[in-house]
Amino acid sequence: MKTTHTGQAGTSRRQFMRGALAAGAAGWTFARMDAASAARVIGANDRVSLGLIGCGGRGRWVMQNMVQPANANTALVAVCDIWKKRRDTYPAEAEKLYGLKPEVSADARALLDRADVDAVIIATPDHHHCLHTMAAVAAGKHVYVEKPIAPTPADLPELLALVEAVKGSKCVVQHGTQGVSGAGAAAIRDFIREGRLGRLFRIESTESLTAPYWNGYTGPESEAETDWKAFLHNRSDRPFNAHQHAKWMGYLDFTSGTIGGWMSHFINTVHFVTGCGLPKAATAFGARYAAAADPLCDAPDQTVAVLEYDGFFTQFNSHFGSALHSESTTFMFEKGLLRAGFGHDLGNPVYSSEGVDDSIPPTKLLDADPPYPGQAHIENWLGCIRTGGAPNAGMDWGYRQGVAVILADAAYRQGRRVTFDEGKKQLV
Repeated sequence: MKTTHTGQAGTSRRQFMRGALAAGAAGWTFARMDAASAARVIGANDRVSLGLIGCGGRGRWVMQNMVQPANANTALVAVCDIWKKRRDTYPAEAEKLYGLKPEVSADARALLDRADVDAVIIATPDHHHCLHTMAAVAAGKHVYVEKPIAPTPADLPELLALVEAVKGSKCVVQHGTQGVSGAGAAAIRDFIREGRLGRLFRIESTESLTAPYWNGYTGPESEAETDWKAFLHNRSDRPFNAHQHAKWMGYLDFTSGTIGGWMSHFINTVHFVTGCGLPKAATAFGARYAAAADPLCDAPDQTVAVLEYDGFFTQFNSHFGSALHSESTTFMFEKGLLRAGFGHDLGNPVYSSEGVDDSIPPTKLLDADPPYPGQAHIENWLGCIRTGGAPNAGMDWGYRQGVAVILADAAYRQGRRVTFDEGKKQLV
């Protein structure tokens, strides 16, 4: 199923905002987009009042971690979701967890219009991420947005518009690729800079599960329970489909499957540890082989994506059907290799041309059991809101991640090597 909104990658932000996005199915407008967003100045000891857009499992997990950091001084004041069931149940759950019952709405615009909301967490379907982030920035709200920021070639115009919108704002935008805030990623970056194994030329990563993660997702059973047109956003109009609404991660019309869902983490870590620029080209292939895959979905259950950069290339492998090796990343150098856990940790030996290099034991690079980086990522965002600093996964990182995901997804859909013209900001 193909989207009818492919757009032109070279479309200017102003033209785009006056066109496809402003006239989208959800009826969104961005009257304040061309003016500098007036984010409230928040002092080091001031409370950060939070809004949550998207009350699914991921949104609830992020929010729970938002109020747990030591001295975070945060409060959840408003939530939004198009699914009535979540609107009816989550406020009571939040009150039990946080001691405050947030106001609830079905429309994100109502949440963003609130003066008592300083920052928002966006955990909506992938093809909504740019839309909601632009609206939040236009309203002067700081943003923590889940990945991928832009999942398919159809979303490239919105990504380009978002980059320009954030440039003209004072809002802190953090992307939910938490690996870059972990000690493991920093250790790998420093190891590469030392050059002890020579030049890095290849990075390969594999991610696997026994079954597609979207198989267990649930959603509204009737159109009366949701806002179907808002869910579709810039995708082609169609009658309500409960399966697509619930398991949208398994449909290529809405996202890029594991390329957006998993590779976005890996590739953002690659950008962080190497300091590289945008990818030059991509090749990708895959298919549906695993019997566990939902027969109604069309996202592949086996995917290989190769991205070319200046001086090195990456290969990302994802599959369902076996989780024997759930996460594994290998960095290949002229004189040896380094194995790590998806860039989140560094607990494996370093292999040189002479065998295992005992002079670089894992314990010297990183503690044996590093903390999960999600908490550190959230704390980094909250800290930057108060100091005005640059977050670990800001819009510059989000743009590179978005281009990489879109490039790989385009290569998969077209069955050919696809390049990215950095000057024209177009796929070729």
